[in-house]
Amino acid sequence: MVLEGRITKEEFNDLVLTLIEKSQQLHDEWERIEHVCGDKVVYYLCKRNYYRLVNPTRVSSNNNAILDDDTDDDEANDILQNCSTIEPEDNNCCNSLPQAPNSQNHQQVYHVYEYHIVYSPAYSVPVLYFDPKTTDGRRLALEEIWNTVNLEYAQSVKYDAWSFISQQEHPLLGRVFYFIHPCHTSNFMQIITGKGSNEKLYLCTWLSAVGPVIGLQLSPSYFL
Repeated sequence: MVLEGRITKEEFNDLVLTLIEKSQQLHDEWERIEHVCGDKVVYYLCKRNYYRLVNPTRVSSNNNAILDDDTDDDEANDILQNCSTIEPEDNNCCNSLPQAPNSQNHQQVYHVYEYHIVYSPAYSVPVLYFDPKTTDGRRLALEEIWNTVNLEYAQSVKYDAWSFISQQEHPLLGRVFYFIHPCHTSNFMQIITGKGSNEKLYLCTWLSAVGPVIGLQLSPSYFL
């Protein structure tokens, strides 16, 4: 099924093991989580990243600057150029992150993203779920997320933000997560795998395509 851009649950589980093995070699901190559903065991991948916002004051001034159908290209470019960006931090630095606005380091704004890679039986593809929060536990609104999206991706999907990033109950945990909608995943993966891509790298290839949209970068070493 890989040649059609889709994978089975069994193939997904095998690919999870492959990615975890490489992650351990690279000290990249992905975890394979075992979730029991009745008499069945389901596996998914989990990772937590800490990010420091660059120009965080611009986020507050642009929280309502989500792009819509009435936004012309010049206005869109102005909005996007004034958005904040996120920079990855050492994941072991969580104890030093500011916990309140009155912190001595109040100019530094941090977000914590929890990423899950879950198999979708409906689409037969992996789905990237993510739960972005401030360090005091407040979930980020879509506008706040969109203000930190890579400019290249923000421009390419600027007219359809909610259909690209949606919010729903996590299929395994039962709490609300954001996720990147998988409706086009099989199409673009079919194109990639049709060009002779290594089937064992399906998960890495997919993640390197969708992850950067929300700040999740995959090291090129995963492909070596």
